[in-house]
Amino acid sequence: MENRNSRTEQLEKENRILKREYARLQQDLSMLSNLNDYASRLRKFNEERVVAANRAKSNFLANMSHEIRTPMNAIIGMDEMILRESQDMRISKYAMDIRSASKTLLSIINDILDLSKIESGKMEIIPVEYPTMSVFNDIANMTRKKAEEKGLTYELVVDKEIPAVLLGDEIRIRQIMLNIINNAIKYTTEGGVRIHVSYDRVTSRLRVVVSDTGIGIRPEDMEKLYESFQRLEETRNRNIEGTGLGLNITRQLVELMDGFIDVESEYGKGSTFTAEMVQKVVDDTPIGDFADNLARAQEQVEEYRPILVAPDARILIADDNDMNLEVITGLLKDTRINVTCVSSGREAVEYAGKERYDVILLDQMMPGMSGTEALAVIRDTHLADDTPVIALTADAIVGAREVYLREGFADYLSKPVMYEDLENILLKYIDPEHIYTREQIEEEEARREKPVVLVINDSAERLRDVRELLGDRFKGVFVKDEQQAGKYLSRHKVEFIIKDGGAL
Repeated sequence: MENRNSRTEQLEKENRILKREYARLQQDLSMLSNLNDYASRLRKFNEERVVAANRAKSNFLANMSHEIRTPMNAIIGMDEMILRESQDMRISKYAMDIRSASKTLLSIINDILDLSKIESGKMEIIPVEYPTMSVFNDIANMTRKKAEEKGLTYELVVDKEIPAVLLGDEIRIRQIMLNIINNAIKYTTEGGVRIHVSYDRVTSRLRVVVSDTGIGIRPEDMEKLYESFQRLEETRNRNIEGTGLGLNITRQLVELMDGFIDVESEYGKGSTFTAEMVQKVVDDTPIGDFADNLARAQEQVEEYRPILVAPDARILIADDNDMNLEVITGLLKDTRINVTCVSSGREAVEYAGKERYDVILLDQMMPGMSGTEALAVIRDTHLADDTPVIALTADAIVGAREVYLREGFADYLSKPVMYEDLENILLKYIDPEHIYTREQIEEEEARREKPVVLVINDSAERLRDVRELLGDRFKGVFVKDEQQAGKYLSRHKVEFIIKDGGAL
């Protein structure tokens, strides 16, 4: 009996212990549940904070893009008109300098926006067919002068066997080459820069090798080379322009094209950058002697001539900024297109109902009624169902184009408006029956052609005086010596020749 009581007491004691443990476990489980709930709420809060931060950054970049690109649109557009119309060599030189500085500033703006696209994972590679000779010609024209102005030697060697036409993102290929070459020129003060371009048919890769005799890179700085906003030896290189974004963006663009970028450098002696990008072959015909083709292109002396001439076409442009309207109408002057300008979305709706237009360009950030709101009214009221409406905007952040296309726009044109982009948009959407053929343009130009005067003089001041004397009555061609005159005369006819101040 005593043993039974003892056993009962022991079991009751163990039962009390188990109840206490069970109660503690329940408390722990409740605490764990509270912790999980807290962790879940904290995770949700962090996600919302990231979304809010990204939204704030996107809004900031959109506003910054608009505020900077709007005046840039006026600067670049007005400068283009000065270059087209000026007969004064000195003013043309000033205008060329403005164009160069504007492109540098625009490049910095685009680098910042490109970084935003890459960080969000929405950078797009858009493959198109492009002529390789044209790309290399443009690269030479955009970089050779910078090197020569610094007293550097400049050598661009293009392999003769490169295919004539490739498939890839032509804009990004240009951007990659320009970033690497301009970097080499910026960090080289003596010696020169050599660029070698080739194509590997086995790997389908375009290969660009850029060597310089510049300052080189210290071994300990190699790891920082591709970091965002990272400039090496800031104190030593404080007078060199740039954001430190170029190589970071270049590397990521190259990788998006299934390629790579590599560097070899000796501090104090120079660097060699090698970039390879997959580009598919469209036309395997070798491009031939690039140097010879480039020399011939640089010898040609031609004035600006529009590709697009469409006197029967009508377009409507809505923008609340008078200077933007002046820029676009000025750029389109030689196309002879009938341009109607309005300064608000409501006016755009009103005019869309009055006339039939080939194309409508709507600015997005107009007070009262935005371009998107105006488009919605135009479509809902069936005022211009068959007319392509183009979004005209300074908003160039990631995803902007897709947003406008979803909203019903036929296409997207970003500011600052480059004439080539504007011309391509209009060529794409204007009825071909309204566009003059090349033969029609040449016939009309021949009818309106001014007498040509070839002026030979090695004095820039004298050439300027003769240019002013000729005015608008003659088309002047100005050369420094008889050798240049002979090259021009071998391809063109002239009415008069003026040499050393006297007519021949």
